[in-house]
Amino acid sequence: MELPQLRQDLRLLPGTKNDQGESGWLLYDPLRHQYFALSKAALALLRLLPQAKDPSDLKQKLEADHSALDDSELEQFFQFVRNNFLTLDGGSEHMARLADARTAKKHNWFMWLVHNYLFVKIPLIRPDAALERLLPRLQWLAAMPVRLVMAGLGLYGLIALVWQWQAFVTTFDYFFNWQGLALYGLALVGVKLAHELGHALVAKHYGLRISSMGVAFLVMFPVLYTDNTDAWRLTDQKKKLKIVLAGIMVELHIAFLALFAWGVMDDGPARSAAFFLATTSLVGSLLVNLSPFMRFDGYYALADALGMQNLQPRAFELARWQVRQWLFGLPENPPEPFAPTKHYFLVLYSFATWIYRFFLFLGIALLVYFMAFKLLGLFLFAVEIIWFIARPVFAEMKRWWARRALFSMNKQTIRTLCVMTGLALLAVLPWRSGVSVPAVLESRVELAIHLPEAGQIKQIAIDDAALIEAGQILLVAENPTLNYKIEQQARRVRLLTLLSQRLGSSLQERKDKLVTEERLAEAEGRLQGLLARRDSLTVRAQQGGKAQFSRPLQAGFWIAPQDELMFVHGPQAAHIIAYLDEDHMHRVALGARARFVADNGIDGSFDAQLVDIGGTSIETLQHKQLASANGGDIAGTDAVDGAGFVPDRAYYKLKAQLLSDPADFAASLSGSLHIETQRFSPASSWMRDISALVLRESGF
Repeated sequence: MELPQLRQDLRLLPGTKNDQGESGWLLYDPLRHQYFALSKAALALLRLLPQAKDPSDLKQKLEADHSALDDSELEQFFQFVRNNFLTLDGGSEHMARLADARTAKKHNWFMWLVHNYLFVKIPLIRPDAALERLLPRLQWLAAMPVRLVMAGLGLYGLIALVWQWQAFVTTFDYFFNWQGLALYGLALVGVKLAHELGHALVAKHYGLRISSMGVAFLVMFPVLYTDNTDAWRLTDQKKKLKIVLAGIMVELHIAFLALFAWGVMDDGPARSAAFFLATTSLVGSLLVNLSPFMRFDGYYALADALGMQNLQPRAFELARWQVRQWLFGLPENPPEPFAPTKHYFLVLYSFATWIYRFFLFLGIALLVYFMAFKLLGLFLFAVEIIWFIARPVFAEMKRWWARRALFSMNKQTIRTLCVMTGLALLAVLPWRSGVSVPAVLESRVELAIHLPEAGQIKQIAIDDAALIEAGQILLVAENPTLNYKIEQQARRVRLLTLLSQRLGSSLQERKDKLVTEERLAEAEGRLQGLLARRDSLTVRAQQGGKAQFSRPLQAGFWIAPQDELMFVHGPQAAHIIAYLDEDHMHRVALGARARFVADNGIDGSFDAQLVDIGGTSIETLQHKQLASANGGDIAGTDAVDGAGFVPDRAYYKLKAQLLSDPADFAASLSGSLHIETQRFSPASSWMRDISALVLRESGF
């Protein structure tokens, strides 16, 4: 083992303190403008290396310094300084390493795209001298009085936002077009320029050098950046945190001013500009920059708050070690010792970041697949999945394999084997025996209730959604005009009756009596007709079932004969309409037993039997309450002509008959129909879905 010779231009700088309060140190490489945080052992090695003659002499000096290291640790350090080109070695091995590094940077276009299409940085300017001249002119913006004024204006803007919230929200719809998007783009550029300028000026305020500013492409989307590498020089974590949060504070102050302007201005171009600045600043600050899961301002703020450089690599390594301990209980020490609270915080942070990145990269993969033409979309989708999801998993599997000698049959390993075996059996064994589909329970017989003629409600005999029996009184109404006619006709009947009884026996009197009796019979007939009309205003149920009011009903309301009062639904005539995804068509058969379960959790469930399966898929959804736009399970879009809801996938219409009349029944009830099928394994269902997806997307 040969001692490396360190370069003379390397600088040793003080760093931040660690968790134990010990001062840290940095090694600065001016050629590549890189900083390396040094451990206590690495610092001792750097200090004693120039004094040592050979490896044995170095080990003796380390032992005398109470920093003893074994051969593997020494070799690891020597490999580190050589791989980062911190040495003056001139041998063939060193030259070969330089050549390999140069070759590695010369990717062909294919590998460059694989490595850099997600994120690539392009420096544009070296702004250090300009920032030096600009800083004295803008320092007043950071003064406390200015900040208090900004906070006051922002508070007023927020109050105005609450007062005019509806107007603020509807403005989004008004500008949701190409012109609006173009204005948003201009506002975004302006806000991000101010954001990066805030980082740079605060860093310059603390005496740091800004080596470059430029543009980075995040999945081909341009974002600005500022190179604040020199912030490593700062030993005060609060100063680092101020540099990191400077951009967010600038955006928030822009948002405060814009909200204030929007609140006090009249409609016009100036108010629209204030709206754009406010929304882009708030969205950029709160939703993007504050995220600690990607390397934006929120991530660096969290790292500075924890006092941890390289937060994610260190947290990820700790989380991987913790997973190995939970799964296999390997006899190895953690990569870094932390207090229990910080240890588990970093583990949870790593898990949250992995979950976030999984869905982010999966979403990006789907985005590039659907936005690009199919061949390029397939390539970029494969790059996303393989490079950013499968590759880290494969790398961890390699770490497990490298530690195979440490594996033993301990309780963690036995527990892991049992859980994995159980999950595998659940996946491959045919234990599932049914499919669940969105459905509606509805009545085929709906009897509409009307008044035979205009009337005023006198009494409502039932409640809405009440169960009723045939012949039961539902509602009593009256018509004052009809009542007056009945009273007048009854008087006429009484008068004609008296006249008929008083007539004598002479020939003339007998003739008059015959006429009077005819008139009496006519009057009685009219009276019976009027009484029948009055009786018809007492509405009775013609069938049993459940009543459902069609309109608000209250005593004293006047109702016209064309006004629909209520429906009476007969439960004995109810059936179920369900919609089955094409992927499950092969599992369902006529006559299968099923059970309908209501979504509301109140109306219970009903046994049923499948009586019909549609031969072709539906073009539009008949029951819109099952559409995703209305909270249902069937995804799709409204038809272009507005004539219905078109599902995204092929669905087949099913009909099922209830096996018994429900004791309680709603006219139209959304829910799920659970249909019994032959047993099948989840794995077979997954393989079928994957095969169908591949076949469906394989066409060009």
